[in-house]
Amino acid sequence: MKAKAEEYAEYYKNHLINECLPFWDRCIDQECGGYFTCYDREGNLTDSNKYVWFQGRQVYTYSLLYNRIEKRQEWLDKAYHGYQFLVERCYAGNGRWNLRLDRAGNVLVGTIAIYADLHCIQGIAEFMTATQGVLEEGMQILRDSYDVLEKNMFDPFFKEIFENTWSEKFIWHDMYLTALSVAEVCTPILGENRTKRLIDESLEKILYWFTRDEYQVVLEAVQRDNTPDLSDPQGRFVNPGHMVESMWFCLDTNRRLKNSEYQKKIINVIDWAYEIGYDMEYNGIYAFVDVEGGKPLQPLDWYEECNCAWNDKVWWPNSEALCAFAMAYADTGEERFGEMFEKQHRFCRDHFYDPEYGEWYSFLNRDGSVKSPEKGSKWKCAFHVLRALVFTYEAMQRADQREKAIEHYTKQ
Repeated sequence: MKAKAEEYAEYYKNHLINECLPFWDRCIDQECGGYFTCYDREGNLTDSNKYVWFQGRQVYTYSLLYNRIEKRQEWLDKAYHGYQFLVERCYAGNGRWNLRLDRAGNVLVGTIAIYADLHCIQGIAEFMTATQGVLEEGMQILRDSYDVLEKNMFDPFFKEIFENTWSEKFIWHDMYLTALSVAEVCTPILGENRTKRLIDESLEKILYWFTRDEYQVVLEAVQRDNTPDLSDPQGRFVNPGHMVESMWFCLDTNRRLKNSEYQKKIINVIDWAYEIGYDMEYNGIYAFVDVEGGKPLQPLDWYEECNCAWNDKVWWPNSEALCAFAMAYADTGEERFGEMFEKQHRFCRDHFYDPEYGEWYSFLNRDGSVKSPEKGSKWKCAFHVLRALVFTYEAMQRADQREKAIEHYTKQ
C-alpha cells in the first residue's frame, strides 16, 4: 500500500467516531423508546415507524462500539435504551420477533421475518457481552430466541423468511451469511458449543453450496440438492456485495477456527468478487450482476423495490467491500489486496461520505454522483457503514502490527 496501515487505522477511527457516528445522535426517541432510523440528507426525520430489525441492529452497533472501540458509557447507555424497547415492545414471545411497529410500539407487522429474529438476537447478544450477561431476562430471551432460530434455519419448510420469499426450489445465500454473523456474535456469550452447529452449517452452505468454483462466483440462490440452475433468472443472480460481506464474516469466524482450507477458499472468493463486481472504469462495487458478468436479466426483490440499477453504487456493498479488502490485506499481507483496499477507500471517501452533514449517502449512480441523498430509511440505519468502519479499523490495526514486525525483523 502507498500509505501505512497505521495511518489508515487512525483515519478510520476518526471517520467512525467524528464524521459518521454524530449524525445518529438524533436517533434516540426519548418519548416512546427505541430509535428513529429514517432521515434525509440533513437529518430531518422522514418516518417515525420502528423497523424492528433496525432496532436490533442499532443495539448491536452501540454495543459493538463499546466492546471494540472504547468503553464509553454514552454508547452503552444508548445500547441499553434500544435494548429496553426490544424486550418490552418488539419481542413477540416464544423466541420470535415482530417486523414493524409504529412509533409508540404498537405492532403493525408481526412475525413474518427471520431477519428480524436474526438482528434482534445479534443486538441482544452483543449487548449481553457488553454487560457480561448480568440481565437475566435478556439472557433468557436470547437463549429462547437462539433455540428457535436454529430450529427454523434447519427446517426446510419454515416459510417466514421475509425479505426473501420461500421457494420449493431454491435456498438463499443471504440467510446463511446473516446466520453466520449472528451466531459468531452469540459465541462469546452463549459459548462455542452452543453456536457450533449453526456456524458449521452456515460455513458449509456458504463455501460449498453457494460458492461455485466452476463459475468463480457466489450465487444468491442454489437448488435444494446443491446444484445451480442458470436457466432461472434467480439462479443467475450474483450480488458482489453479499460475496464480500459473506467472506469477511467467514474470515472473522475463521480467525477463531484457524481452518487453512477455509482460509484459502475465502481469499479466492474475495478475488472473484473483485473481478466480477468491481467497476474498473469508475471504481466501486456494482449493485448486482449476472453470473457471467454484466447486466442481469432482471432486478430481484429489494433491488426492484428500491429502483436500483445493476451498476448503481449502494452504501452497504461498498462498505462491505472496504472491510473485506482490508481484512484480506491484514490476513495475507498480499499487496494486491492493499491496492484493492486503497482504491475502494478513495471511492468511498470521495463519493459516499457527505462532509457537510456527515454519514454516507444511500445510493450513487455508476459514476459516483449522488442518486439518493437520504441517510436513513426503512432499509438503511446506523449499521452497515458503522459496523464496516469498526472492522476496517481493526483490520488496519492488525495490518499495522504485521508491517511493523516485518520492518523490525528485516533490520536485524
